[in-house]
Amino acid sequence: MPDPIFLGFDGGATKTTGVAIDSSRKVLAEATGEPSNFQIIGTETASENILATAELLLAKIGADFTSVRSVYLGLTGAGRIRDADRIRDAFIKLLIERNYPVAKIRIGSDAIAALEGAFSGKPGMILISGTGSILFAKDENERIHRVGGWGRFIGDEGSGYALGRACLSAVARQIDGRGDKTLMSEMLKQRKHIEDQQSLITEVYQNKLDIASLAPVVIEAAEEGDEVALDILAIAARELVHHVRAALPKLKMPVSLALLGSVVSTDNMFSREVERLIRSEFRQIRIQKPDLPPALGAALLALKIEGSE
Repeated sequence: MPDPIFLGFDGGATKTTGVAIDSSRKVLAEATGEPSNFQIIGTETASENILATAELLLAKIGADFTSVRSVYLGLTGAGRIRDADRIRDAFIKLLIERNYPVAKIRIGSDAIAALEGAFSGKPGMILISGTGSILFAKDENERIHRVGGWGRFIGDEGSGYALGRACLSAVARQIDGRGDKTLMSEMLKQRKHIEDQQSLITEVYQNKLDIASLAPVVIEAAEEGDEVALDILAIAARELVHHVRAALPKLKMPVSLALLGSVVSTDNMFSREVERLIRSEFRQIRIQKPDLPPALGAALLALKIEGSE
C-alpha cells in the first residue's frame, strides 16, 4: 500500500498554491495553478483549477489520488459555513465525475491556513491588514478566535481600504476648504488625475476607484512629514492594536504574533508604528515572521484531519 499523502491548498483571486506532505510533515511537492476564488469565478471553475493543481502535485510525486488521505482547502471567501459547503460540494462532484477517489476534505478560510502555517501548527495570532483587516488566534486547545473582519462598510479598521478612504476624505475636505492642506491632494492629482470635486466624485463613484490601492499614498505622504497623513496612520495603527488587545484574554501568555497582509507585512512607516505600539503595550507578545507559507499550513491541517478521525 502506498504511503499516504496529505494535500493543502491556499487559493485566492490570483493563483492557487498547493503543497503535498507525508505523515512526517515532509514536503513532497509544491505547485501553483490558476485562481480559485469561487466567489468571483464560480464554484465549478474554482474546483477545476484546484483539481488541476492537485494533479500537478501528484504528477511531481509520481502518485495518484488513491494515495491521498485528506485534503484541506484554504480559500478566500470560505470563512462562512454556507460558502464553504458550496465549494466543497462542487469539488466533490468534480472528483466523482473524474472517477477519482474522494478523500477526507475540509474547507476553511485562507486566513486559517495562514494561521496554521505561521506558527507551524502551534498557538499564536495573525493580524492581517491588506485590503481589509482581521485578527485570528489559536489557543492551546486548538480553538480559533476572531476579532474584526466586518468588511468595509462597518469595519476593516486599520486596513488598506480604511487608509484609502481616509485619504479621499482628507482630500475632499481640502477641496471644500474645511480641512487642512495635505500633500495627498497633489499626489492624487499626479497619479489619479483627481484635482477637484467633479474628478474626485467621478473617479470614486463612476470609475469605481480601488480605494485600498491608495494606502501607499497615505504612507508616502506621512513619510514626507504630512501632518494629515500622519494623523491617519496614527488612528489606523491604534485600531489594529485594539484588535490585539481584544484577543489577548482568550490566550495563554506569552504568545506569538505575525503581521500579514500587504499593508503591514512590508517595512514601511505604518508597519513600524504598529509593531512599536504592540511591543510597548504588550510585553508578553513575540512578533515574528511566519514560520511557513499558508499552503503548507493547509497541508498541516490536512494531516490533522487524519489524526482527528
